[in-house]
Formats: sequence, C-alpha cells, structure tokens
Amino acid sequence: MAMRRMRGGPAPAGGAPEGARVVQPSVNRASAARMREAMTPSARPTQVRLVPERMGMDFLRESWSELRKVHWPTPEQARNLTGLVIAVSIFVGLVLGAVDFILAKIFQFILGS
Repeated sequence: MAMRRMRGGPAPAGGAPEGARVVQPSVNRASAARMREAMTPSARPTQVRLVPERMGMDFLRESWSELRKVHWPTPEQARNLTGLVIAVSIFVGLVLGAVDFILAKIFQFILGS
C-alpha cells in the first residue's frame, strides 16, 4: 500500500513516525458519503429541546436537604468577617486614592499645568 500525500508536504519516506496522521481512503463510496454527510455542517441547525425544571415538592425537598448540609457561621463569626470585609475595603480605597492623588500630582508637574 502506497502512502498518500497530505496537505503540508509529502508523506514520510520510511513510514509514518509515531503520532503522525495518516489519511487512508475509505473502503467504499457509501461509507465515504456517510462520513462526508456526518462531517458537513447542516444548513438548518437542529432545535434543542430544553426540559423545564420541575418546581414541585421534589425540588423543595431537595433544596431543603442541601440547605441543611451548609455550614452556617455563628453570629460572632459573621460579625468578625463582616468587620474584616469593611476594613479591607476601606484600606484598599485609601491605597487607591493615595496612588491616584500621587499620579495626578506627577502628571500636573510633567504637563506644567
């Protein structure tokens, strides 16, 4: 069996190296036509049917079951973490404000206004 040439250059002389892509002709015309048809994008996209989510008692029961698995923080942990978020937000705001002020002064100095 002779090696066929592929796009991009001739086939390797001593056989295909490991991992090389070898294109072989199909066994018969019918299987080649089926393969071409399967690989050709259709002009009309197929419609996707979405199954509506069930909103019955099963959904509510499973939701409640998942909520029972959640590790809820204690009031003290919630208070501490809220304070931490507020403190970090204020700190980041101050740092960004300082950087903005310094860069504005540098640009005023450079532009001479």
